[in-house]
Amino acid sequence: MSSLPSISVVIPAWNAARTLPATLASVLRQDHPDFEVIVVDDGSTDGTAEIARSFGDRVVCVGQENHGGPSRPRNVGLARARGELAAIFDADDLMEPGKLSAAARVLAAHPEADLLFTDFKVVDAEDRELAPSVLALYSAFRERLRPTGDPDVALIGGEGLFIELLRANFIGTSSVVARRAALLEAGGFDEKLLNGDDRDLWFRLAREGRTFAFLDRIGHAYRSLETGVTGRGGRRLPGAVEVLERQREFAADGEAARVWRRSMGRSLASHGWHLRHERRYAAAGDRYARSISLAPNFRTICAFLATLAMRLLRGGGRPLDA
Repeated sequence: MSSLPSISVVIPAWNAARTLPATLASVLRQDHPDFEVIVVDDGSTDGTAEIARSFGDRVVCVGQENHGGPSRPRNVGLARARGELAAIFDADDLMEPGKLSAAARVLAAHPEADLLFTDFKVVDAEDRELAPSVLALYSAFRERLRPTGDPDVALIGGEGLFIELLRANFIGTSSVVARRAALLEAGGFDEKLLNGDDRDLWFRLAREGRTFAFLDRIGHAYRSLETGVTGRGGRRLPGAVEVLERQREFAADGEAARVWRRSMGRSLASHGWHLRHERRYAAAGDRYARSISLAPNFRTICAFLATLAMRLLRGGGRPLDA
């Protein structure tokens, strides 16, 4: 086999001073022969840039004004990158040993694949394991995988990939190593989205007919935090709803339409729940109502009625957040 392709590891970082040292250490321990690390500091105020620069010439640090989400720093990193492949990685995750070289070998062996993703585990702020395998919970996409000669590698593409992305975002962003040209040709990450920009890009790649490779191994540890550039909790839900809304015209009939309605219904109901707990009863009611129109569900109907009652009781019949 010829030499492995070069890789640029792009790390968006916002106020990541507490987690970035361990993240960078895990990346710099990789055994791939040709990779660079680019940290894009998204206007941090806690010394994130200084920590990145303390690693010397092993890490390139690029600064920018705060954007409020990971899309712009990811694009800035992709534009600065020199690698044939790009690994997108979050500043609070930990890369497993050998991840980059394994991904490069798979993509070198499968030129038809433009993006590779892996399984990953979940740890807490103290690196205690919370879940040994996230994708063990996702079985549907596995039924669409096309086997290769390697028992740990399978391919997925076409309508099946699009439908499974409608069903759930089973691709952890920090697990991705992709051909940089493919990401750029698809337009990169949409900077209008403060959340959900990763799934939006996967959808665009799927609609273009790109093939993804799945390497069935743990590629990183996802830290379950609410402080990082992607840690937005319920604030992620408007982006999730918008990204699904963008797929409506491409899921007009058949299985895709059925899956879209169920997924959009669930996302709207989840957003309604968060709005309700923020006491934004009118907005929550709107979300619940649309969820029910797409995918009627007893629990959502009960939540909708409870929201209407709370709106009347708390607001004296007046809308609280019209």
